[in-house]
Formats: sequence, structure tokens, C-alpha cells
Amino acid sequence: MFLNREAPSCMRCGSNVRMRSLMHVLSSALFNKSIPLPDFPDRPDLRGIGMSCWDGYAIPLAQKLGYLNTYYHQEPHFDIRHPPEDWRETLDFIISSDVFEHIEPPVSVTFDHAYRLLKPGGLMVFTVPYAEDINAPTDEHFPELHDYEMLETDGEFRLKNITKDGREQWFDNLVFHGGPGLNLEMRMFGERDLIAELERAGFSVEIWRDPVFEFGIYWSHRGSLPMLARRPG
Repeated sequence: MFLNREAPSCMRCGSNVRMRSLMHVLSSALFNKSIPLPDFPDRPDLRGIGMSCWDGYAIPLAQKLGYLNTYYHQEPHFDIRHPPEDWRETLDFIISSDVFEHIEPPVSVTFDHAYRLLKPGGLMVFTVPYAEDINAPTDEHFPELHDYEMLETDGEFRLKNITKDGREQWFDNLVFHGGPGLNLEMRMFGERDLIAELERAGFSVEIWRDPVFEFGIYWSHRGSLPMLARRPG
């Protein structure tokens, strides 16, 4: 069977390589070995959140750990740009899969917030699409985004932005994830810039490149690999 980052490749659960890799990284980091999700120990004392995670792992994970799947547009609501102050240093882990490329600029502050939410020693299992060229810089599509709206004409979307100093900008050829008009891609990360952002926020970073054939994890490309970002402590 062809293994693809996004295409479902498990006949039983419908997971893809990205989803399986998240549980591989999470279990390895929490329990020092890779464990299939049904075999996770019952540890409600380990508190974590997901950011709009896939139900296929979010539901069983909530039955094993002290885990809450959160959403930006519905309850339970969570906005990484403005996290609750009383959540500071309360989390053992965060799962963020292909979210940070959609966050409005500046994205740097959200890495800072993620760091502050974690307890010392806490970890973030993290994926975003990023360029295969290791030397490619992060491409901020709308660096001056401020007061903006999406406009649609005959199925074509354009973004109108008014900058902080009052200039009008228009953007065409927008990239959406999940379907036209749904999740706007704000940036395409570069690997080195992404690692630098995480390290600047205080994380130690590890990229998980190796295949794990036992669990159907194999990467046919160079970019967009899972990362483990850990808060020291």
C-alpha cells in the first residue's frame, strides 16, 4: 500500500501517516516507547490539549489521558493567540497538527504562548507543512495583515487587507486547506526558520524523520515532518 502524509492508508481506522506519526511521537515522549493508541496506559493525571485534532485519535486519547480536544470556532473553545492565563504551566503536552500555518501573523507570539502553557518538561507534538528545500525561508503570504476580509466572486476568492498605516492591499491565488474558502494558508514555513522560532521561544526541538514500518509510518518526502518540541525542566 502506498503511504502518504495525508491520504488515509489504514483500512481499520482511516488514519494517514501524519496521524499515526503523532501518536508514535507522543507515546515515545511520554512513555519512552512507541505504543499503539489502544495500548496507552490509563493516565488521567497527564494533562494535555489538542488543537482541532482528528476524532480518530482524539476520542480514544481522551479515554486514556487527561486530554481535551479544543477548537477555534466551537466549544470547547481555545485560541492559542490568547490562551487563558490560569492555564499557564498546567499542561504536560500539546498536540498541534497542521494549525500554525493558519494563524494570523505575527506567529511568533503563539510559540511563546505554547511554551508558557506547558509545565517544565512538558512537550508539544507538532506538525505543519514546510518546504522540502532545507534552505527555503518561511514565506509569510500576508506580512502586513491587519484589517482584512475575504471576498468571493464566481467561486474565486480574494483577500482585501487594510494595513496598520491605512494602505489597501489585494491578494489573489489564495491557498486553502480543507476546501475553497475554508482554512486560509497564512504562510509556508521553512524548516530552519521553524526550528529557530521554536528554539527562540525556549523549546528544544527534534525532527522525527525515521520510518516506523511496524506502525505504517514512512516519509516519501523531505519536508513537513513531525517535530517534538520540549520545554526544558
